Amino acid sequence: MKVLIIDDEHSVHEQLEKLIPWEELGWQIIGHALNGEEAKQMTIESKPHLIITDIKMPLVDGLEYMQWLQNSENPAKVIVLSGYGDFEYIRPAFLQGAVDYLLKPIQQAELLKVLGQVVGKFNEESKAMEEEINEKAVLQTSIVLLQDQLMTEIIEGTLQEENEMIVRAEQILLQLPERGYYVAVVRLTDLDRHVNLRYERDRSALYYAVRNVLTECLYGWNLQGEVFRNLQKTNEFLVLAQAGAEREVQLHEMLRSLPGSLQHAVRVKIQIGVSQRKSRLEHIRNGYLEGVQTIESLKLGEYRAATYRQNIGEISSNPVPALLAWKELGEMLELLIKTGSLRDRHALPAKMEQAMQEETLLELSGIELKQGVRYILNAFDSIDSMPAEDNTLSVLLETMKSSVNELRYDLLRQQTGTLIEHVLRHYVSDIKAMSGKQLVDGVIQYTLDHYRTVTLDEISQKFFINKNYFCSLFKKETGDSYLEYLTSVRMEEAKLLLKNSELKAYEIAELVGYSDQRYFSQVFRKHTGMKPTDYRKTAVEKSDHLGHYGAQA
Repeated sequence: MKVLIIDDEHSVHEQLEKLIPWEELGWQIIGHALNGEEAKQMTIESKPHLIITDIKMPLVDGLEYMQWLQNSENPAKVIVLSGYGDFEYIRPAFLQGAVDYLLKPIQQAELLKVLGQVVGKFNEESKAMEEEINEKAVLQTSIVLLQDQLMTEIIEGTLQEENEMIVRAEQILLQLPERGYYVAVVRLTDLDRHVNLRYERDRSALYYAVRNVLTECLYGWNLQGEVFRNLQKTNEFLVLAQAGAEREVQLHEMLRSLPGSLQHAVRVKIQIGVSQRKSRLEHIRNGYLEGVQTIESLKLGEYRAATYRQNIGEISSNPVPALLAWKELGEMLELLIKTGSLRDRHALPAKMEQAMQEETLLELSGIELKQGVRYILNAFDSIDSMPAEDNTLSVLLETMKSSVNELRYDLLRQQTGTLIEHVLRHYVSDIKAMSGKQLVDGVIQYTLDHYRTVTLDEISQKFFINKNYFCSLFKKETGDSYLEYLTSVRMEEAKLLLKNSELKAYEIAELVGYSDQRYFSQVFRKHTGMKPTDYRKTAVEKSDHLGHYGAQA
């Protein structure tokens, strides 16, 4: 259906164009006129089916235009816009055949309601038009979109006031739960693969099918609830299900049956996270976050019945073996960008392949996958010299953040590969042309970050450099041997710990990289001229003296 908008205010044109997704609903805005005179020519050329017009406009106003339209051969329907609520003022519009009128500023639900009236009139007058545009489908799609938008605002935290939720829900024919309810987050885990293979890249068709299955499951178990799609994510639905004590068994059975139902009907795999029971509308967002956290505690390859929030165990702070490859990949990227050092061009892609093997990824939980990607992103966050004009890199990093947020590991694998290729193409310098200072600066930073465990062998491996050559280069650039520098870093850290903590000497020795306390004491004494215990005593006395002096002053 073709739509022409006539108004002398540009802001009204912008509002109407953005208010609803016209094209998704089968409508096409074919023109914008600022007065009735412009609209006449557009009407003759484009033959619109629907015209939305203001009343007061320069040259030819809305009433004059509508009179002209009635005498033309175009059977278009007209919706009148007005900034006035006085019926006597807009009454002539209805004598000219207007379907209805809308007061400015225009509201979504009111516009959808009037559009429904327009479609109804076309259906009455033209069988062909009835076949082309289905009133029920247009209205239902529009209302569902508005409901999805409202729920997305709630779970994103932009809408938090309970009374406003109720009022807005009523405006779009949505009944929010009035008593106990659960929030079930349903995440499609193989979205891209499934859309491409089964739905010919038509994602909206897959969304429609998934929503229908979820809704039918609710009704099939005789449960009250609503299904929404999170518009901020490409692969996530919510089921908001009421559950009094007498219906909880049915609810839990329904949620447990969802993976099988969707796999059978739509051939898509899902993971479900269910919140604890909620009693207030203002707790919907918390319920959503609980559901998301529940899903992220699952392994990516773990497909099972609904997982409940109260069953989540503690997430270990120690990285799993599969994450070590991600950590090393991040370190290699940071080193490469800072120094341009890469003796083996195959090292980075090989490490990426190790980290991104599907079998490895499926052993990670969503939380662990996010940590892995964070290792990579941190490599770029710490770079001050990143070219501002490198838009490709910025886009890649943003898309990776989006993919890991949705746990779309297939897409993430592709993006990481593209990122590695980009870095190799734009950030790798010729190692022979690289200055010795660049390399030494990189080693110094790495040493400060890993002084407790770093060794010369590790430096050689991480920086792709011969140990003997590196030792000579370090001495030339800094005046100290590398081992002397490493010892000074460790001793400075030990001095801070002795001064500012109550840790025992053997505990401090271990923290700065010495397993033998006696050897640590010998090195400390050589470096400072006193034993660790004497240093601590002196530091405490000096601190007390300064404090006493300050108090007297």
